Amino acid sequence: MTPRLIRMVRIALPSVFAMAIALTSWVTAAQAEGKFVVELVAEKPLEALPDGDLFWQAETFATLDDAKAAATKTGVPAELNGKAWLLTLGPKDMPGHGGERVALIGPIDRFDAPRYLMRINVSAAPPGSKTSVHSHPGSEAIYVLSGEATIRWPDRTDVVGVGETLAGAPPNTAMQAMSTGDDDLAELIMFVVDSTKPFGTPAKLD
Repeated sequence: MTPRLIRMVRIALPSVFAMAIALTSWVTAAQAEGKFVVELVAEKPLEALPDGDLFWQAETFATLDDAKAAATKTGVPAELNGKAWLLTLGPKDMPGHGGERVALIGPIDRFDAPRYLMRINVSAAPPGSKTSVHSHPGSEAIYVLSGEATIRWPDRTDVVGVGETLAGAPPNTAMQAMSTGDDDLAELIMFVVDSTKPFGTPAKLD
């Protein structure tokens, strides 16, 4: 996998905090140690879920400033390797925000929570690596940038290739992700979770 530059954008109300970080070090470590590495790219609090079925809309923009300017209260701007993204949570028929639409992923499961958090992660995983079995207190969706992801759930196994998407399972469902392609796996992973609970919890698959 070619080393990527990620800009971490943590969005809090009412201020915006941004930091540039080099992906090179953790990608190199993942390759050297054969580890499945997941890193935070951006996150944003959310007071309530949008009405109706929930989808993630992924768009790209010329600059991160353009993505920030186009973001609504349910949109999270982020930058990967010089490409600006806007990931927006909303209904299937939500309008675009002026960028180039890359994917519409869903529906994802609705759930009740006192507070919500939208979180964007990215993975770096050499072939054969895998995560521990775990669960999240919310719903997730993925877009595969390179490689191939195989995800085990209690009742099924999903295989997702380059340019393909996946809407995950309901909140608190046990899962394990594996890099099963010939190339290093890179995923853009979109979450909406209950922010009052730990983001990840060890779990078991039957």
